[in-house]
Amino acid sequence: MIRFPDELEDTLRRLLLVPALALVLIGTPVLALENSPPPPVTSEEVPVATPGVEVGPGWESPITPTDATLVGVAWEGDPAASFKVEVQDSDGNWTTASGLANDLGADAGTAEAARVEAVGDQGTEPVWIGSDATAVRVVVEAGEVSDIKINAVTSEVAGAPSGAAGALASALSLPSGTERYAFGGALLLIAGVLVAMALGWSPRRHRMQIFVLTAISALLFAACRPPAPPPLDGSVQPAITGRSGWGARGFACGSVDYAPALKFAVVHHTAGSNNYNPGDSPAIMRGIQNYHMDALGYCDIAYNFLIDKYGQIFEGRAGGIDRAVNAAHAGGFNTASVGVAMFGDYTDIQPPAAQWNSLVHLLRWRLSVARIDPAQGFSTTAQGSSCNCVRWGPGTVVSFASAILGHRDVDTTACPGNAFYPQLDSIRSQVQSGIVIPPTTTTTTTTTTALAAVTTTTAAS
Repeated sequence: MIRFPDELEDTLRRLLLVPALALVLIGTPVLALENSPPPPVTSEEVPVATPGVEVGPGWESPITPTDATLVGVAWEGDPAASFKVEVQDSDGNWTTASGLANDLGADAGTAEAARVEAVGDQGTEPVWIGSDATAVRVVVEAGEVSDIKINAVTSEVAGAPSGAAGALASALSLPSGTERYAFGGALLLIAGVLVAMALGWSPRRHRMQIFVLTAISALLFAACRPPAPPPLDGSVQPAITGRSGWGARGFACGSVDYAPALKFAVVHHTAGSNNYNPGDSPAIMRGIQNYHMDALGYCDIAYNFLIDKYGQIFEGRAGGIDRAVNAAHAGGFNTASVGVAMFGDYTDIQPPAAQWNSLVHLLRWRLSVARIDPAQGFSTTAQGSSCNCVRWGPGTVVSFASAILGHRDVDTTACPGNAFYPQLDSIRSQVQSGIVIPPTTTTTTTTTTALAAVTTTTAAS
């Protein structure tokens, strides 16, 4: 065994204080790392046309400076009008969101429809333009309209930590929640061992203590690692960020409206920017909710679930993720449906793999919980709607071959995008392969595993 002179050994031990100090400097801010609460969402209505003057297709508004992160268009006149919103970023580049129209909507006769009538404007769905936007311009694509306004919403990301914690957050990709605390704890534990050794504690004479400390450190580091992804079949609920996790407002219409049972799912895209970071998604959720409630008059965010391009799933409308909550995502067809919206514009591109996979997993789970075999199809009765976009008149019984629809299957809209819509058959096939309908035991222990077949006339889907 190599023996060092006592002075050299003391020097080497003291050098252990250097990595110990480094671990303390990292571990302490990790434990203190908390974002500040997000600032309140603000809304502003900006007129961009001469009041009372009717304009038609091709009309362009003046370029309007903005610091908003989400915008929509309100107008008087043709309820079937559509618009294009052009957005300029800080580098002077322009991007376009087209085909924007009033294609969401509450079902007629509901408390939500009454609130829309009393509170809301006739407006398009909102478009996320992000914090880099500096100006917008509105172009009329179809319809004769007047009194055009931009509904501008500013929904900012929660403030980053300051000081050492902020510097660390910007330099490292750190785990979150309890995983972050385990990570910081492991760093400080190792730092403590190094300090003890620097002060003369010998691991050779304390083998059992070293074994225990090593085991604790290993467990703490293991807790930092993301868990293995759960099976993607319908027996396992995917990870879903609840309403408190993204800072949702409360439901505005008293009691939540429920259907006796879920029948089908409707897939959407939000038609907003595809350029955002994972940390932006809660702000996008708050922006969409505030626009839906304040500009359009809905009781809450219109969708039941939303998924960002990173695969993060967010609980939308209040009422319970496993209950048949009637929302406002598909005018005339909200009752007994679940609306799932994909962040982004999929007119020209398809969703990324993470978003696609989360959609498949969510639909497998949600339809399995509702005991729906999507291949059996379903029938439903069209309702009236505040959106004037329903393909069938109120009271029409419509049947579909699949329980997974695109928004354009029920309403006159381009949603969920020309590039994505043709891929819904692939979504249906992948969802179908993972449906796990739990057996229901009757008094005679008979197990039901499938729905009855639909026998009415099938509409195009």
